[in-house]
Amino acid sequence: MTMSEIQNMLNGLMRGIDKKTAFTVELCPDPDLPGVTVQMRRAKRTGSLQLAEADLFAAQTDLMRRNRLRTALKRARDRMWEEPHHIFSTKVERPKAQGAAWFHPAQRGRGRR
Repeated sequence: MTMSEIQNMLNGLMRGIDKKTAFTVELCPDPDLPGVTVQMRRAKRTGSLQLAEADLFAAQTDLMRRNRLRTALKRARDRMWEEPHHIFSTKVERPKAQGAAWFHPAQRGRGRR
């Protein structure tokens, strides 16, 4: 499988996930693990993913393996937006406010006495 074939297959999968994410495909530097490294970039966010050569070959013919490859690409893209959390922290994490912060629902009950 040539690099252009790999690039075309991954391009089709990535365009189905996100059209604005740019990616580059490079051969893995480790000769013991044949495969490619996919570097993704969108604005200031970056991500990477390593794919084995066997997975790329299987994705050409098997739809289940192709879907697994697409899922791996999508997860790598989604990880670009995750905020890093400290492993050991005493700070209490509070959920971010959804919607308008000034809105409070009406009080229930009989009112003032």
